[in-house]
Amino acid sequence: MQLALAEIRRRRGRWASITGAVAFIVFLVLVLAALADGLFIGSTGALRNSDADALVYSVDGRRSLVRSQLPLAMRADVAAVPGVADAGALGVLLATATSADEAIDIAVIGHLPGHPGEPTRRSSGRPLGSGERFVGLADESLRDEGVALGDSVLLTGSSQPIEVVGFVSDSQYLLADTLWVTLETWQALRSEVRPETIGRGDVVQAIPFTVTDGVTVATVGSAVDAALGNTETVTTDEAILSLPGVEQQASTFTAIIAVSFVVVAIVIALFFALITLEKRGQLAILKAIGSSNILLLRGVLLQALIATVAGYGLGFVLSRLLAFVLPAAVPVEFLPRTALTLFVATIVMGALGAVFSFRRIVRIDPASALGGEA
Repeated sequence: MQLALAEIRRRRGRWASITGAVAFIVFLVLVLAALADGLFIGSTGALRNSDADALVYSVDGRRSLVRSQLPLAMRADVAAVPGVADAGALGVLLATATSADEAIDIAVIGHLPGHPGEPTRRSSGRPLGSGERFVGLADESLRDEGVALGDSVLLTGSSQPIEVVGFVSDSQYLLADTLWVTLETWQALRSEVRPETIGRGDVVQAIPFTVTDGVTVATVGSAVDAALGNTETVTTDEAILSLPGVEQQASTFTAIIAVSFVVVAIVIALFFALITLEKRGQLAILKAIGSSNILLLRGVLLQALIATVAGYGLGFVLSRLLAFVLPAAVPVEFLPRTALTLFVATIVMGALGAVFSFRRIVRIDPASALGGEA
């Protein structure tokens, strides 16, 4: 161990270069992971932070809130299915709004206050009452657009402004700022903003529900579909992954991050392979005087650990500095659990790279090397 540390002290420049290479890769990985987390959080909050266990869609809606259409009366049928504790209703209206003369892309979500599907993270203001009209809860992201408690938001094409009476956090839908209103308000706004929907009756786009204790969501979901005949019931997690682009984004970023960690292992392996070639004579002497392969492996692993930890630390600091200069419009989220996961992955891949290069040390023959052939 002391020899491993002494080598690092004697050749600081060389070890700084490998640390810098690891730091650069870690920096890229952390930024990519933060972007992946930001896109996921900004796209899924409206469903992820509801208390619903599952959602019922129309069969032809293909698990899309925008495409799905269900009669509001079907909510009572869902609530009557054995195992359903409570049922709510959801509707989404994608529109443009103005507040203080500023244009905003917004998703107006209609729901039934006090029932599954409503936002659960109210940060300020008061909750909505059942049947209240033209008041709403705004996502915290709308504060960045200049919306404050008591302000009014007017949808393009609507004559009736919506007063913001409270704020909720982490409730965005497909990266759009959200405004949560009662189902009655959503229906009125939808008729004004989307006149082509007039005449379709009282409809909703999904029916979220919770299940009673002791039953599984899958069992109750199957019973709901069997009872109604023209619906598709999915768990909330499945509904989240069915949102446009969410699953594809997650798989793409995961693949890129995995490849980056393979590069970390390759960089470490090549570095130690070159070091081993350079030190063949010295390593032969150590083996000749009784140093075992296990002892030499410990030294290599220690050096790899120091390089990867230092590289991760430097990459972590650089990624956080970047966060201060990125514009607010870039959806990045630096989550502690992601940072911890990537730290463990960096250490593991660094160790694997060192072990892979260690094969050269095992093959060193002390007798031939000491004879001058090293």
